[in-house]
Order: sequence, then structure tokens, then C-alpha cells
Amino acid sequence: MLDHALETTFLAIFQSDAAFTGLHFFTGHDDEQHKLPALSASAKSDPLAGSALVFRGELTLAVESEANDTTPAQHAARVELMRAKLADKAAVIAAINAAGQIHLYGYALTATDPGVEATKFRTPVTLKVGYGAP
Repeated sequence: MLDHALETTFLAIFQSDAAFTGLHFFTGHDDEQHKLPALSASAKSDPLAGSALVFRGELTLAVESEANDTTPAQHAARVELMRAKLADKAAVIAAINAAGQIHLYGYALTATDPGVEATKFRTPVTLKVGYGAP
């Protein structure tokens, strides 16, 4: 259940920013077809050292753009907007903690693996996160 809270609280940070207007937002628990352009979040977590209160997790945020409607430069600009937002760690952590669903201790960007499929561009950014119940 906390995985879903991690996904939704991170997505809320982007949804509240006018720079991301026009994107559709999805979590790893959404079964519906993605409407593009989209920003999706998918998390998996494990308790830290057997704790029931503190978790380490991996959160993947993926920007997806329709290849027929979007140039590679437009897609790259969306990805850079996301990275710029995540670069302000203090603001992101404060906003997530203020929401009260989880307590985020910190995060680190670990990987980006852009891809091109027949009909879309997809760039996932993976974060290692430390968090717990509020």
C-alpha cells in the first residue's frame, strides 16, 4: 500500500506544476491504457533491516510521448522538465512530506534508459528512495 502512496505523492508534485499541463498521469496500479503524452510512476519497496516503519524503494518515473505527434526534441524537453523538478530535492521532499501520505527521507537518481518504439518515445528515470509512514 505504501508503494502506491509513494507513486501518487511523487505524481502530485508534477500535477501541481503548470509546466506539466497536458500530460496524463498514471501509477503502476493503473490498469487502463495510457493516453499520451504521459508521466507514469511505478514503485517497489522492501522494509529496511526488518523494520515495519522504514522502507527503501525504487521508483521509476517514465515520460512517454506519441512518436507521430512529438519530435525527439519535444520529448527530451519534457524529460528535462522532470529532471529539473527532481533536482530541487529540498522542495520535492518538503512538498511530499507536507502531503502527509508518507515521510520521504531522501532520494537519488540512479538511471535513465531512453527508448524509441514504433509509436512512442519512452524515457524512464529511476530513483532510489528512503521513506516511511508519516
